[in-house]
Amino acid sequence: MEKLTASNPMSGQNKTLGSRGRRFIILFMQHSGYPTKNVYITSEKSVQIRFTTSPRLEGSLMTQVDRNVTFLSSLRIILPQGLELKSFQKEVKSVLIEASEDVSVISHDDKENSAGSTKNIPLHKLSTKYLVISTEPIYFKSEFAVSAIEDKTAVTVTLKMKRNLTLNIEGNTYYNGDVFHLTLDAFETYQIEHTSDLTGTLIESSVPIAAFSGNDCNKLDYIGGCDYFFEQLPPTDSVDSTYIVPPNSNARDTIIRITAVENANIVYMIGTVTQTRYMYKSESFDTKISSSQICFIESKAPILVTAFGLTSKNSSLGDPSMTIVPGLNQYLDYYKIIVPAGYQHSYRYIMMKNSSKDSFRINNTALNMDDVVFEGNASAGNVMYNVRSLRVREGELTATTVNGERFGLMFAGVAYSEAYGFSGNSVFP
Repeated sequence: MEKLTASNPMSGQNKTLGSRGRRFIILFMQHSGYPTKNVYITSEKSVQIRFTTSPRLEGSLMTQVDRNVTFLSSLRIILPQGLELKSFQKEVKSVLIEASEDVSVISHDDKENSAGSTKNIPLHKLSTKYLVISTEPIYFKSEFAVSAIEDKTAVTVTLKMKRNLTLNIEGNTYYNGDVFHLTLDAFETYQIEHTSDLTGTLIESSVPIAAFSGNDCNKLDYIGGCDYFFEQLPPTDSVDSTYIVPPNSNARDTIIRITAVENANIVYMIGTVTQTRYMYKSESFDTKISSSQICFIESKAPILVTAFGLTSKNSSLGDPSMTIVPGLNQYLDYYKIIVPAGYQHSYRYIMMKNSSKDSFRINNTALNMDDVVFEGNASAGNVMYNVRSLRVREGELTATTVNGERFGLMFAGVAYSEAYGFSGNSVFP
């Protein structure tokens, strides 16, 4: 395989855009039980993929991961359970994915009654500063993890613990606001877990790294079962300031968490009710919408918005799920995604300008209105946006507009006591 370099971001289906790229570093955080670690990759043309691990990885794991694969349009790879991280120890459990053409990558960690997914971010979009997002644990623990790309990467973690509890790391006691330092070499990973919510914890590094966060398994609002939360974090310099949050389907309410990257005045609207709030740097707060409501959020400073789908109110389909919401300036005009198999219902949530809604296409076909399970509008300043929830089939799926208008895209799937969610993109184009 030729040596790969990052392309400059450009607009269009066959150009590097958003979360598409040629080099990715992925990892899987702790997930109780024995889940299947799926990696889904899509491309616009025939592409050669190389999976590489650290030369220090245990030989039996390395032989299950390292490989070259050529495929035409889409690929599913299952990685070994032994790559799952353990807390408070340096490990070499990240995987480098290199491609001869631009690809999109999704990690999907799935077992019976628990699943989590994330849209992976290519190396050329990674940076040196991240804010952790997790939830207050009812079961198990909150967690975050980092992976180095280069040797001698200095990482500093400024801890934020909601209940001001202590955290013991390698024999040392840390308090809220304390800073933990470590140095990692390429492929090295480090995971931190806690019995408290770690949202707002700041991760900084001397050179770009990959960062992930969520919960091992958690119940929200004290209803339903627990599920795995797993997201690759966008760098703080790729975070937007304006968002539209769609509702979940199957009578699932949504908790919306807004986290300030800098001090910010927040305005958010649910229905016809508008509220304002001033937030300090790294502070977060939650609001909630029903399965028939839309939330518009705007700030003068960058904010990170995360949607947590809740357990269904009227069926056993779905449990909590975590999705980082794309901002309006992160919308794209083309996506190609694999919808994971094994779910009773899979959904696509579309946020786009109302004037262009008829230009939307799925797999190059006009929308079948029988697939629409929700439709509503949200005003973003003087522009009206259309928000639709569509039932979709598993497998390869493309979404685009015939007029080139950009739109936001989020996915969810529900099964018995299980749900997942991920966005089509979470960084600037």
